[in-house]
Amino acid sequence: MRLYTSVAIALLAGLATGCVNKQRMTEPARSVGEQLLLSTAIDRALDELDMEAIRRLRGVKVFLSEQYLKSLDQEYLIGSLRDLLFSNGVLVVDDVTQAQMIVEVRSGANSLDTAAVTFGIAEDQALPNPLTGAPVALPELAFFKKENSYSVAKVSLVAYRADSREHVFSSRELLGGAYDKHVQFLGLIRIRFTDVLELKTIKKREKTIIPIPSALKPAFAP
Repeated sequence: MRLYTSVAIALLAGLATGCVNKQRMTEPARSVGEQLLLSTAIDRALDELDMEAIRRLRGVKVFLSEQYLKSLDQEYLIGSLRDLLFSNGVLVVDDVTQAQMIVEVRSGANSLDTAAVTFGIAEDQALPNPLTGAPVALPELAFFKKENSYSVAKVSLVAYRADSREHVFSSRELLGGAYDKHVQFLGLIRIRFTDVLELKTIKKREKTIIPIPSALKPAFAP
């Protein structure tokens, strides 16, 4: 009986303190979700490219100019575009003096927006200490929380002859996007909605884990 009483007290204590169980890890500056959202938006923007115009460059030596390209993940954009050109028989050269055609790449946008709504106590909230007046951080206690992330890539191309600078073709604005949404209930159940294939694969491997208060672990853990 004494064991059950101790367990009940420990459980209530854990719930009262928020049942926080964190594992510290070294994290890079950019999350996997951010990188996959941006790269997926780029992929979908390039999917809008007129492939007939690209196929007309088959066998032509083309230099891919990055002069007017300043955006996040521009290396991935250039690499994906090189792959697309090579796959369609275009001879991509690294020296502009060897090129018959120049294709300039520019990006109007390649970024993401995030938004969050919390019903309960949001993170980074604090109350003044009644004795010292110093702020005391409060743990997040969200009865319902929704987080949305949207990425957009806007890419355009212009091609012209290297010798005469004669215009050959211009692409329209190529737009691509992706989303990743999270809904959380009572701080325990977290559901993800996304149209990013790689994140869906991760989602299938995720399991809903209810954290065990640390006070209970000695009684059950080996």
